[in-house]
Amino acid sequence: MTDPLVVGVLYPSEWNFDFDRHLAELAAIDPRIELVVEPYEESRELRSGRGVPPYDAVRQLAPELTAAQRRALARIECCLTLDLPFDVASVAPRLRWVQALAAGVAHLTSAGLREAGIRLTNASGANATSIAEFVFARILGEFKRTRRLEAIQQQRRWHPVFGENLAGSTVGLVGFGPINQEVARRARAFDMDVIVVRRSAAPSDLADEVLGPDGLHDMLSRCEIVVAAVPESPETHELFDRSAFAAMRDGSMFVNVGRGSLVDEPALVAALGSGKLRAAALDVTAVEPLPQDSPLWDTPNIYISAHCSTEPTGFFESTHRVFAENLSRYLAGEALLNEIDLLTETPQA
Repeated sequence: MTDPLVVGVLYPSEWNFDFDRHLAELAAIDPRIELVVEPYEESRELRSGRGVPPYDAVRQLAPELTAAQRRALARIECCLTLDLPFDVASVAPRLRWVQALAAGVAHLTSAGLREAGIRLTNASGANATSIAEFVFARILGEFKRTRRLEAIQQQRRWHPVFGENLAGSTVGLVGFGPINQEVARRARAFDMDVIVVRRSAAPSDLADEVLGPDGLHDMLSRCEIVVAAVPESPETHELFDRSAFAAMRDGSMFVNVGRGSLVDEPALVAALGSGKLRAAALDVTAVEPLPQDSPLWDTPNIYISAHCSTEPTGFFESTHRVFAENLSRYLAGEALLNEIDLLTETPQA
């Protein structure tokens, strides 16, 4: 490749405290690189709606492209981005490769990448450590009863409240990408048993048992804690419905740090309200921001956070490291890291 490589950086600079340094590092990879910075951002409602087809209901939510955005998209050959316009090839005819800013890519595939022959890579693993730590913060908060301890402190009462041990309990992991692999490592440190449900039932050194998708309800019945970290897809849409929550062990805890579309939220509200589940921790919801009138806010024993389980500085550092490596590989005509098979929307082997 001897012609300039026009690289678009399409996410807002204010998200990344080290934005200028990261841009300088990208430019230094090769003199052929020309960076074009032009943010394109969609609402969380639109992003969530683009995760599962059909997309007609949310197309009207797409922002109108500015003249500057159209000029930038018309020139770029590759980009680092969180969002893309629908029918992106019509406004970015030179686009050949997209590096996703996150691990989830369902909303990007709806831009027509497969149809246009545009390659897609993700940032799988960039936020795995911070999210796994967040998962255990929520689990420990529930099992060690920190909410109750804090309330008693506020009342200036000296009243003992005893928690429960995690050691000897069983955690079930739904999905086994980088996030839940890090959760498994921490579960091992707490002397917990680990059962995994994923597409392939191939064994793992990080798990005591690995089951295929058909083993989901069996696993749910055997675990004190269930942690879900799966991408958004038609197969995972409302996978946790009334039957799934009914299959869970009485008094167990549910944690979701993947995608909000995984959960049938009225079914979760019912499971918590009836006492079937002891608690649930959600960092993601079906609609984000979560509406103020959502029943989830008033559901007992629920922990809600605003999709903030990651740590931004470390996340952008890791993501730009992946993008920089892939830029070098792209220029050299080599295989890209974390490339997605757009026929199946899964990582390529």
